[in-house]
Amino acid sequence: MLFRTKRAVTALLAAVMAVTSAAGLSACGEAERAKAKSNANEITIWTHTAGSEGELGTVQKIVADYNAWPGRKAKVKIQAFPQSSYNDSVVSASSAGNLPCMVDVDQPNTPYWAWANILAPLTTPALARRIKDLMPSATGKWGNQTYTVGYFDATTALFARKSVLKKLGIRIATVDKPWTENEMNQALAKLKKTGRWQYPFEIGTADNKSEWYAYAYAPILQSFGGDLVNRKTYTSSDGYLNGAAGHRFANWMRMLVVKGYISSRGGSDTALDFVNNKSGLLYGGIWSMSTFQKYAKDYKDIVAMPLTDFGHGSVAGGGSWTVGVTKTCNNKAAAEDYIRFSLQDKYVAQMAKAGMNIPATAKAQQMVPQFAKGGDMVVFTRISRKYVTMRPATPAYNFISTEFRKTIGDIMNGADTDSWLNKAVNHIDGNIAGADNYRKASK
Repeated sequence: MLFRTKRAVTALLAAVMAVTSAAGLSACGEAERAKAKSNANEITIWTHTAGSEGELGTVQKIVADYNAWPGRKAKVKIQAFPQSSYNDSVVSASSAGNLPCMVDVDQPNTPYWAWANILAPLTTPALARRIKDLMPSATGKWGNQTYTVGYFDATTALFARKSVLKKLGIRIATVDKPWTENEMNQALAKLKKTGRWQYPFEIGTADNKSEWYAYAYAPILQSFGGDLVNRKTYTSSDGYLNGAAGHRFANWMRMLVVKGYISSRGGSDTALDFVNNKSGLLYGGIWSMSTFQKYAKDYKDIVAMPLTDFGHGSVAGGGSWTVGVTKTCNNKAAAEDYIRFSLQDKYVAQMAKAGMNIPATAKAQQMVPQFAKGGDMVVFTRISRKYVTMRPATPAYNFISTEFRKTIGDIMNGADTDSWLNKAVNHIDGNIAGADNYRKASK
């Protein structure tokens, strides 16, 4: 009995000591966290550019320059992630309460991240003034507020060889005069008739797990007169995705497969395939030019043209990576000051050149030879300015994009247009309604 009592007392003392020790460690940890939180003289930026030597090197240069600047408001640190895992890292950190002060944001994700309380609006007057100098497509907005800003824009175009078009009697489209739907269909028929290519047109159908379908194919839908969602209310896709224009668009996409103009599976590297003459016409992004410049021996024969006007004007995809301030940042003023500093024309030019994208300011464009007057990539600046339609600025966008991708992919592979479009609208409208129309920030 005494032995049992002694053992029980010993166990009790051990438990108390363990609890006390744990409490001490917990208190110590809380104190350290509180101390770190109160130390706002050091802030961190997360970037998706790990693996992209040029872009990451430019970010490192900007941070080094800011840290060496006598007027800095805090010391900035960098943490780089691979792009493939970046978004998941941010979402996980948000759930755990471990977000840094600044994060990279893919522009169409901005509304969702703002709604989810990850981002805070950018409000510093000095930064607001600088934002006015940026191309509209280099900003991320939700409602009437700007949450993210970028250094460059990316857009889409049709690529062909001038010699091929001339030989077949096909007009070279210009920014001011894109092809009409009839011209496009005739061009495809002529390219197919040559027998030179199994599939004369490449539109990137293999890229069916990313943003490509919504980024590149929604502009075709919009040129037909439809859209992914009602942009006045952002509460429904009914009549926009599944209306008469949506049906014409979907049937045209299906026609491309039926007539053998495209493969519904496509190639894995569309730009390189075009260089190697596996297609006669390519619908791709501005980044295709880097491949052409590096590998195409007939580079000067390649022409970039705006997307076809299917009745409601040519439309181009827009929006790329941006940067914003998190809602949990303990020194928002310093974070916005760093962003303003980083938006100097020289840095905008360096960031854009690293990925060969459109610099976000007019002055920076003149600092990159390819985008300066007479440069071989000025056409993309003109396409972006004249034809870009941004992806819908709604927190529902990611769901809409996924639903659109699956639906159009199925229709190109033979699914019934009417039922598939209606099903997509039902799913999209259900998601929006289930989130109370995304009117209130989530908790």
